Amino acid sequence: LACGWYLCAALHEDPGDTWVARRTVDAEGTPVLQRPPVDQWLNAMYFVLTVFSTVGFGDMSAMTVGEICYVCITIGAGTVVHSILIGEVVNVVTSVDQADAFVAGQQDLIEAFSSHTQLNAELRSRLKQWLGCSAKTWTLAKYDRNAMLSLIIGGNMPRDLLEDLPLGLFSGRLRRNRFL
Repeated sequence: LACGWYLCAALHEDPGDTWVARRTVDAEGTPVLQRPPVDQWLNAMYFVLTVFSTVGFGDMSAMTVGEICYVCITIGAGTVVHSILIGEVVNVVTSVDQADAFVAGQQDLIEAFSSHTQLNAELRSRLKQWLGCSAKTWTLAKYDRNAMLSLIIGGNMPRDLLEDLPLGLFSGRLRRNRFL
């Protein structure tokens, strides 16, 4: 998008009437076009980031129709990028909260079990230590057993798939079990 800042100026009949020509970079009024390419690129990135972030310091503004159209496109792209970033941040925070809630629930379960069974302090401590090391990984691989059971016996799964399922469970050992 920063390159579009220059492209927009280059496509005008008179590039001298565009923001690239109007942009000065120091107190003496040196035009950005008289600066090295790195300085020109940094000014272009500065423009795009101020538009993306909707800060708009006012030191650069669109005056021609082409510049206004370019700014509208840049604002639209910025809105999409912000939406994606915010959505990802919310997903990360939510997943961390869910993992912590799961671990806390498991710790409460161990506490209740320990109290109910009058478990000695040393064994209670070992259980909690094991849980602390293991529970976070469970949240990545956990599945809802009851939901899976409902999915299998709910009557919506095709019959042939339902019949083949035992062959695939536990590498086929479930089907070969003579007790079933």
